[in-house]
Amino acid sequence: MTKEVNLIGIYRVAEQPYAYPIELIIKAKPADISVHEFVQRKEGVPRDDWQVPWDEKYLNNEGDTVTGDWLNKPKDVTDTTRLTFFLHFVNFKQPLSTPFGDIGLMLPTAMPERLSAIIQYEEPG
Repeated sequence: MTKEVNLIGIYRVAEQPYAYPIELIIKAKPADISVHEFVQRKEGVPRDDWQVPWDEKYLNNEGDTVTGDWLNKPKDVTDTTRLTFFLHFVNFKQPLSTPFGDIGLMLPTAMPERLSAIIQYEEPG
C-alpha cells in the first residue's frame, strides 16, 4: 500500500494564538507512523530547534472519539490512521514535512465542535 498523508484541517484555539491543532488522515497503520518526524523546516535553524507535534491524539474514522495518544497507540489497527496534534508557531506559507512527503498548509479555521469536545490544549511542561 502506498503511504500518503492528507490534511483535513488546521484549527484556531482561542486561548492559544500560537498553537494550532492539525488534523490528518494517513494511509498507514499507527505503528508505521513516526509522529516526531512531522516538522516544519526553518531555514538557518538547527533541526533540533524545529517545531514538532505536541500532544498527538489518534481518532476514530469519524474524528469524534480519541482512540489513542502518544503513550497508547490505538488498539483497533487499520490501514488508515486519523491523527491530530498541536504545532506551535506555524508558518502557513511553509509546508509540513512528513515521513510520507511534504504537504501544503491552509489558513486556520474554527475548530469543529467534534474536536473541541474531545481535545483541549495543555501547555508543554
